[in-house]
Amino acid sequence: MSAFPEGVCFDAILPLVWQPDARWQPFEVARYLDVLADFDVTERAEPISAEQGRLDLQLIWLARLANPILPAPAGVTVGLEFVRWQGGGVSIGERGCLSIAPGEALPHLLALPAEIVAIDAAMATVTARWQLDHPAARDAFERYVFRRHREQIRHDREAKS
Repeated sequence: MSAFPEGVCFDAILPLVWQPDARWQPFEVARYLDVLADFDVTERAEPISAEQGRLDLQLIWLARLANPILPAPAGVTVGLEFVRWQGGGVSIGERGCLSIAPGEALPHLLALPAEIVAIDAAMATVTARWQLDHPAARDAFERYVFRRHREQIRHDREAKS
């Protein structure tokens, strides 16, 4: 993919689909991303309680039941303001939601509002600007992007050494 328009971003292969008629749920986005952050913690200062472990399992099972089949994974670059993915079939200026499953630990399809700003037919990529106008959802999304950005930097450094 060509140069991405911002620095804080991460590359991934995630299940995703563009949905022109989808509506987003800001409260769901904020809460899901906060819970996903807890699921992504690999080393904990203290062990989780048996009750918390059972609740975590129930959340995972519920997410799998609610989303038995996720869309096909695609290459995506997620930034704070923009997103670029491999795909097509959209028009510049089109508004809708990019529905993505942001975490393997808790498989759930989140609809995030965006507007298509560029299409590169030669590279088969679409670039959109996020339209996250809810403060709590925006904050949770920014924490998610920063966390994934830091993880990618750490993995790149480990791969080089």
